[in-house]
Amino acid sequence: MRLAYISADPGIPYGGTKGASVHLAEITEALAAEDGEVLVLVTAVAPGNSPPCGVTVEALPGPGKDASATERLGFQDELAAWLEGRLRDFGADAVYERFALHSAAGGIVAQRLGIPHLVELNAPLLEEAARYRRLDEAGVAARIERATLSRAGLVLAVSPPLAGYAKARGARRVEVLQNAAAIERFPRRERDGVDPVAVFAGSLRPWHGLETIAEAWRLLDGSAPPLLVVGDGPGRERLAEVAASVVGPVAPSRIPELLAGADIGLAPYGADAPRYFSPLKLFEYLAAGLATVVADLPAVTAVVDRDAAVVIPRGDAVALADAVAALCADPSERRRLGENGRALVESAHTWRHRARRILAAAAELAPAEVGA
Repeated sequence: MRLAYISADPGIPYGGTKGASVHLAEITEALAAEDGEVLVLVTAVAPGNSPPCGVTVEALPGPGKDASATERLGFQDELAAWLEGRLRDFGADAVYERFALHSAAGGIVAQRLGIPHLVELNAPLLEEAARYRRLDEAGVAARIERATLSRAGLVLAVSPPLAGYAKARGARRVEVLQNAAAIERFPRRERDGVDPVAVFAGSLRPWHGLETIAEAWRLLDGSAPPLLVVGDGPGRERLAEVAASVVGPVAPSRIPELLAGADIGLAPYGADAPRYFSPLKLFEYLAAGLATVVADLPAVTAVVDRDAAVVIPRGDAVALADAVAALCADPSERRRLGENGRALVESAHTWRHRARRILAAAAELAPAEVGA
């Protein structure tokens, strides 16, 4: 199947290091590995990237990252015309679009070409922009969101709350398709269980629970294990106060080797963290065979139980400290959780699993052959 993957979000370059870019690269590589031929159309491509076999990456025309919402909206007709020509040349069988603010061209072109339009919904972008950044052209953005979700043949939401969000905005058919991990990138564990190390991987933003980690480490005091932090952001100083080793942002290809040097994965989130998150780090910790301590987000409890991870209330530093202390004292429990978590990912939560569902859904939505 020839699949056009469109991401018009100016903040998500192909080959970038943040989670959204990792998601984009992983799912398109998995689609190609499942006998798909994928044309990736994005606003920017990070330098030095070489797409895998079966994946072609090209930059979309139009306003760049610093353009205003008004400028992006004003280019929609030209973008749709360009996309129609490019997708005809490619011979696209379906359009798979990562929903982006102020962008309607993917759905328009899929309708013109008479091919299925699948929409990936990763966040309630209108709410996020209004809460954390700034939402320009709010009325137009809301109309585009409703039109895109309601006209899509299928909306694939990364968490149960997002599935509800899509349905409330007119989506006719919605499925939950969470994040995942490329199990083949994570070798089986070889650590002997002596002197456990805890790790947090991700951007150091308040909602990820950095204050919760710092407070838990203060509660643990001298019994706290070494803390490795892979990522950067405003919370770096708070973690440095509890003697965390902060390596900063790294290429996604380095994540497996860094996780292999740890034993306990942390994803506590903050008490006010949005309920719609689907933590990419959860699946990577599990794939790496770490004993994982994770917040009780709906996307988490839909995947793991106490046989695969320790689930705690969001933002609960006491619960985090207790869980870490118990795991530090019990190598066999760390081993049990790590083995069960890896087996869980291997059986149902790899990017290849996600790719198979996308390709199957696109085939289901394809128009019937005349005379078939």
